[in-house]
Amino acid sequence: MKVFEELGALIEERWKNKNYDEEVFSSIAQQALMEADLLNRVDPWEIVRWTQAATQLPLQQDIDAKFGNPPITLYNGSRFYIDVYFWLDGTTEIHQHSFCGAFQVLAGSSIHSHYAFELIEEINSRFLVGNTALKGVKLLREGDTQQILPGNQYIHALFHLERPSATITIRTYGLPKNQPQYSYLKPHIAHDPFYKEPQTIRRLQTTSLLLQMKHAEADSFVADLLSHSDFQTAFYVLQTAFTYFSENDLASLFNASSIMKRFDALMQTARLRHGALVDFLPPVFDEMRRLTNIVKRRATITDSDHRFFLALLLNVPDREKILELVKSRYPEREPAEVVTDWVDELTTTRVYGSTEPNLLGMADFDDLHLFVFQCMLVGMSEDEIKHALHKEYSAEQAKELEGRIEGIKNVLANSLLFKYLFSTSGQPAPAETANVVAQEV
Repeated sequence: MKVFEELGALIEERWKNKNYDEEVFSSIAQQALMEADLLNRVDPWEIVRWTQAATQLPLQQDIDAKFGNPPITLYNGSRFYIDVYFWLDGTTEIHQHSFCGAFQVLAGSSIHSHYAFELIEEINSRFLVGNTALKGVKLLREGDTQQILPGNQYIHALFHLERPSATITIRTYGLPKNQPQYSYLKPHIAHDPFYKEPQTIRRLQTTSLLLQMKHAEADSFVADLLSHSDFQTAFYVLQTAFTYFSENDLASLFNASSIMKRFDALMQTARLRHGALVDFLPPVFDEMRRLTNIVKRRATITDSDHRFFLALLLNVPDREKILELVKSRYPEREPAEVVTDWVDELTTTRVYGSTEPNLLGMADFDDLHLFVFQCMLVGMSEDEIKHALHKEYSAEQAKELEGRIEGIKNVLANSLLFKYLFSTSGQPAPAETANVVAQEV
């Protein structure tokens, strides 16, 4: 497309004048995007039309569409290229980049989260243990641009709100000194998802085979593997087992206790070999369960407000920050009332064909649950909630309902969806470095 040929030529000329210095490419790309006025010159659907009608496209970079639904290369230069990424239900995991550049929101909006990673122990160059902490979160709207910086100075994640969303990305090819390109599993693991070691892959595949076929000796096979595996392989094996147990919905409904005993036994086998390092893993698996729960719900929801709410629950482990972001989107309303309305809508709506009671999967969610939810959202203590109850209901009703408040508070605070919304500490506390350093593994 002509507009992107012009944009690519402009960036090429400016970068050449800086001797192709990678340190300045991000600022050059961002400035060019801000000058290009793409929002008024480019219709995302014209890109789709062009893709389907053109006799020849630029060389397509991500032909397997591993990033985007789909990605389309619009300009292909010798040192950088320009893509558009369409997003339906794609949520990017926390990651850093081995390249540099910039992106601009062309359609839709997203929650953009920025993280830092404090290294505790380098297991090897492709697998790290440490603490991942949220540094900031913002709402990106159409026309907003962001620089992409290489390496751990730019660890981020995006949650796309509208369906679809589209972003224009200008990026270099891989920069050797910024390899590997880590992905992060909160709160403690950084790993290279692009590293493919055949022996490990086959071991994970056979682990999955044994579990899915319900082999009588599956746990024994997996335990034997864990007993002689390095820590990186042990984590991937445990991750495979955890994913299987978590996704086995029927079993988890009727045999949750026995399933957790099976997984705990595998964890203990890994602990016998790797000691205190294994203590970093339970919070990682707990977070995986929480993320999976929210992402699955997001796949059934198309309303932009509800997707925005789930994006906040997914990415922001801080009640006050969530309310602040709601206020920025709806400045004319009280944020706690907005959130309470969303919860009311989600808990009174069912998905056709689903066995769950409502879109949030919370059974027996009645008016008192909603009342307690709003009270907790504004930071009320249990005594304050009881006092508010007597203002909302008649004396007789309030006295009858008082006894349910503690139980409802516990249900809400311990739910996967609202775990961090009502947590007193926000995201999981960082693990102690000394526990690992002192342990021989």
